[in-house]
Amino acid sequence: MMPASWRGALLAGLALLVMPAAAWSQEWRASARFGRVAYEGAPAGNSASSSAVLGLGRTGSSDWIGASAALPLSEDPFWAVLGGWTRAGGRGAAGLLLDATGHGFVQRASATSTPAPSPFPVPSQPPVPVESDLSGEGAGGELMVGAFAAGRAVRVEARGGVAAQRSRLGGVVQGRAIPTGDIRLSFPLTPISLGAESRAWADDGVTHTYLGGTLGWARGPVQLWGSIGRWVSGGLDRTAWSAGAGAEVAPGLELQAGGRGNAFDPLYLSATGSSVWTGISLRVGGGRAVRAPVPVRTRDGASVIAIPARSSSGAPSVAGDFTGWKPVPMQREGSRWTYTTRLAPGVYHYAFVAEDGSWFVPESVAGRQDDGMGGHVAVLVVP
Repeated sequence: MMPASWRGALLAGLALLVMPAAAWSQEWRASARFGRVAYEGAPAGNSASSSAVLGLGRTGSSDWIGASAALPLSEDPFWAVLGGWTRAGGRGAAGLLLDATGHGFVQRASATSTPAPSPFPVPSQPPVPVESDLSGEGAGGELMVGAFAAGRAVRVEARGGVAAQRSRLGGVVQGRAIPTGDIRLSFPLTPISLGAESRAWADDGVTHTYLGGTLGWARGPVQLWGSIGRWVSGGLDRTAWSAGAGAEVAPGLELQAGGRGNAFDPLYLSATGSSVWTGISLRVGGGRAVRAPVPVRTRDGASVIAIPARSSSGAPSVAGDFTGWKPVPMQREGSRWTYTTRLAPGVYHYAFVAEDGSWFVPESVAGRQDDGMGGHVAVLVVP
């Protein structure tokens, strides 16, 4: 029978599947990565990397869920992780939000190390390598509450809460809970997105502080992303980074490449592994988000953008590449709000702005995509 501690870790991860129904109605993707792939979502043991990893997950604007598992090749360790995140609130121009994150993991691994030579060596007795058991399991989570304010050019979030974990690695049991808080700024400059973050963890009188930024770019079937940051307090002076690229080469099929280097994990108090990989990602279900540009509707040679009147309680505006991202009022035509303009051939990004200043894109709009910053953007193409 599976030990109780293993059952507890797996059940904690599986409990993440009990999420809002919307989490199951979005796009699901299966992936395969090859290279040096470290833990995704649960940095439990800095040697836990593998040369081949399979995954299944879904990422939305207000929740995500995913699982990944290493394929033991040669001397590779085995590990598996199941994790998820969901957010309540966070919509509109300002308000409150609640974030919950969790993961469960198991691993089977070992490491060989050679003790330092003795100052009084015995010629016939060289240092003997020592085998360390890194097998174990664990579960962790984070609960954060906060507030946000969003304008046309910037979104600000401030959160506070607690992060906790319980794990057993190499026979050592660890359980801890630490307070944490952060401030995040995001700048939706579609097709470019910028972000900045300051975060701190308070641990037995020591504050671990991280400062970092993110950069993303998306145009048609191609996406680029990256981040870089640094631990600046708590006795640490280390850099963390990530970078990647993806390109859709066929409907639902992406080629991807990426890497990351995490210098420290404050919850598990460990240096975490680095990853460099290439792989593929295939859509296997859902698909509410449209990734490819959609041909624009035309009227007498002019492009027409329209949304149902019920999508907005007041008179909305439209803003996009073709307006310099400045909101332009839409016109009421029966049961729709419309905006008509003449556009040169090309690919365009846009969104709608409500009377209260909040940005939105109704689900009925063709070409609707996650903007990677908690909102949406629509894409159209003029032939």
